[in-house]
Amino acid sequence: MPKFFTEFIGTFLITIVAGISANPFAIGLLLAAMIYIAIDFSVPHFNPAVSMAALMTGDITLNEFTSYLSAQIPGAFTGGLFVWWLSGTGFVSEPAQSTGAFEFITIEVLFSFLFVWVFLAMIYPSRRRNPIFGLVIGLTLTGCYMITEPLSGPGLNPVMSSSFVFFDWINNGYSYYYLPVYILAPLVGGLGAAFAHKKMNIE
Repeated sequence: MPKFFTEFIGTFLITIVAGISANPFAIGLLLAAMIYIAIDFSVPHFNPAVSMAALMTGDITLNEFTSYLSAQIPGAFTGGLFVWWLSGTGFVSEPAQSTGAFEFITIEVLFSFLFVWVFLAMIYPSRRRNPIFGLVIGLTLTGCYMITEPLSGPGLNPVMSSSFVFFDWINNGYSYYYLPVYILAPLVGGLGAAFAHKKMNIE
């Protein structure tokens, strides 16, 4: 239960911060704080792309992967609901009009790859964990969002993006056109990060 609660509340809070402020530093620093809070009794992910990568590297089991998703999905949608209630309209997650489809997909895949690769390198294996691992992960996400947000919106996290799209759809929005990319591209990037992580850790 503590692991579920931590994963739920972390995903919930990150979704709220992204939906209210969309500030890369706020999102990244909150992620770092939540990692430090949870790390003694759980390995927090807060992102299905990270969980998928950890499954592919063998760092978690399929049952553990399912447990992560069972907390991340309701956490993100509860966070999206809170943003919707607070703002009355919800947060619209969509790429800039000047961003083409190929650029949109490439940005989401590439920077998801970068973020997840750094995450895996800092967290797994634990025997090499650096004391500043949480800060490095949080600042990496900050840097990724500083680059991607003006072009593709605050994506890189399938459940968070899905929650924003859902509540935008309730308000008769059309951001669901972009949902397949917001879901699949970070997962593809995560799979690439898992491959790179395994190659870099062959002993």
